Amino acid sequence: MTPDERAAFLAAPRTGVLATVGRDGRVHAVPVWYSCDGADIRIITERGSVKHRNVVRTGRAALCIDDRDTYHYVTAEGPVTVQDPVSYEERLALHTRYRGPEAARRIVDQGGHERMVTLVLRPERWIG
Repeated sequence: MTPDERAAFLAAPRTGVLATVGRDGRVHAVPVWYSCDGADIRIITERGSVKHRNVVRTGRAALCIDDRDTYHYVTAEGPVTVQDPVSYEERLALHTRYRGPEAARRIVDQGGHERMVTLVLRPERWIG
C-alpha cells in the first residue's frame, strides 16, 4: 500500500484494535476509534484505563485497522505520548467522525472529556 493509499484508508471511520503490553507481559488488545492527521494517530481513552497505564509504562503501542469488505488492513507500530486533558472540541471531532454531528453533540454535551486523555501514536513501522 502506497502512503497515499494508506492515508485514504485511514481517512475512513473504521474501528481499530489497539495493542499494548501489560506489566505481566500479556498483550492487551481492545477496539478503539481513532483519528489520523497524516503523521500521528490519536486515540481518546479514559484516564487510568489499562491501555493508558500500559502506554505510560512502556511508551509504545500498535494499532491494526481492517476493512472486512475488501480484506485490506493497515498496522501502525511505534512510540506513544499522552496528551492530558482532552478538550470538548477534540472529543466532539472524534465522535462526529464516527456518529455524525447531531449524535456526537448529544453525547459529548453530557461531559466526560475531562476524565479522558489522548494517546498519540507516532508510527515508526507500517504493515499493510
